[in-house]
Amino acid sequence: MKNSYLIITAFFTSIIMSGCIVYQTQMTDVPLISEKNDLRIDAGVSLIPAVQSTVSYGLTDKIAIQGYGNVGADHNYYFQTATGLYKNKGNDRVMEVYGGFGYGYGDAYKDANPGNLLGNYQLYFGQFNYGKIASKSSGFEIGLGIKAGYLHSSLTDKNYYDWGNTTGPYDLYKDESILFEPVGFMRFGSGRLKFSFKLGSTLIYKFTNTDKNLPYGRLNIGLGLNYRL
Repeated sequence: MKNSYLIITAFFTSIIMSGCIVYQTQMTDVPLISEKNDLRIDAGVSLIPAVQSTVSYGLTDKIAIQGYGNVGADHNYYFQTATGLYKNKGNDRVMEVYGGFGYGYGDAYKDANPGNLLGNYQLYFGQFNYGKIASKSSGFEIGLGIKAGYLHSSLTDKNYYDWGNTTGPYDLYKDESILFEPVGFMRFGSGRLKFSFKLGSTLIYKFTNTDKNLPYGRLNIGLGLNYRL
């Protein structure tokens, strides 16, 4: 019971603090490409305010490609591309492995001593996906994606960490971190169009400037529509 309370508290704290983060948990689609020319288009919104879309395509009988974009509040954005391998394991079960690159911009604001931490970051990642796609008898789909990668960020401290510098020049923090980001999903509906629900989490471990906390969202929920062609 106590653990459930902590998880719920952490989630709503993440939502409330959404204007105070550089990086948010990405609601990238877990497409589960099952055959050549399989196309998935996913679009929706997340509770950490943002709109996002993913396009995934089965390029060959084994290779899939994917593109994802996210635009949020305070001019925050993130885009990524990935290429991967997929395998239809039978009984509507699909496994995917992707590798890719992401680039984003974040701007976190702190009210206590007004200031901003803003700048760009790059993510080099791998991701493993597994799940069940719709069958002739059921339109329900469910699965899990696990992303892990190397995060490089270059952020300018405009009175976010150290208050009192109103004229500059401002400190620049270049950080190296490890990112871990699992996301689970459910899709349901009849035919090609389905409603999608995603729940994701992020954990970032910094190797540099460890005394400076990187503001990021640890939990997120995504709602949207998913179309399979």
